[in-house]
Amino acid sequence: MNGPMNGEFIVLRLVHILGGIFWVGSGLFTAFFLIPALGRSGPAAGQIMAALQQRRLFTVLPIVALLTILSGLRLMWLTSAGFDPVYFASPVGRTFSMSGGFAILAFILSLVVARPTAVRAGIIGASLATAPDEATRTRLSSELAALRRRGAIASMVVLVLLVIGAAGMAIARYLQ
Repeated sequence: MNGPMNGEFIVLRLVHILGGIFWVGSGLFTAFFLIPALGRSGPAAGQIMAALQQRRLFTVLPIVALLTILSGLRLMWLTSAGFDPVYFASPVGRTFSMSGGFAILAFILSLVVARPTAVRAGIIGASLATAPDEATRTRLSSELAALRRRGAIASMVVLVLLVIGAAGMAIARYLQ
């Protein structure tokens, strides 16, 4: 067994695993269902993004991701006896640390690229419905299309990093 089985360890594992499920699941949903649906929704996409903003998705998801990362770091601290280099020289330790690195990189990319792009697309989409003239609508539509492309690419990269990280964490303890 890796790590002490005490109350803290159990709570940390629950936070880490359930948070990871929510985080990766949201990424899968966004990449394979939400973004394609928004791309076909026209002006209604802005209303959907605004509704997601009102439901605080863009606040909740980074908090869940951060809690997942922090609980994972604490679990690694406990499991590795205070980040003992011997642990990280093992296949298990290397795999957990690399997987965590992929998740942290995904989190940073989400905060720096994907989230601001989605928020900006929501604002533009909402203003598209009230654009005063055709020239403004055309300009906003063009900007919205570019943001959607950027968001789709960023979301896919984040998703790939998250899936690699989750896969590594799923198999790490079985490596010898």
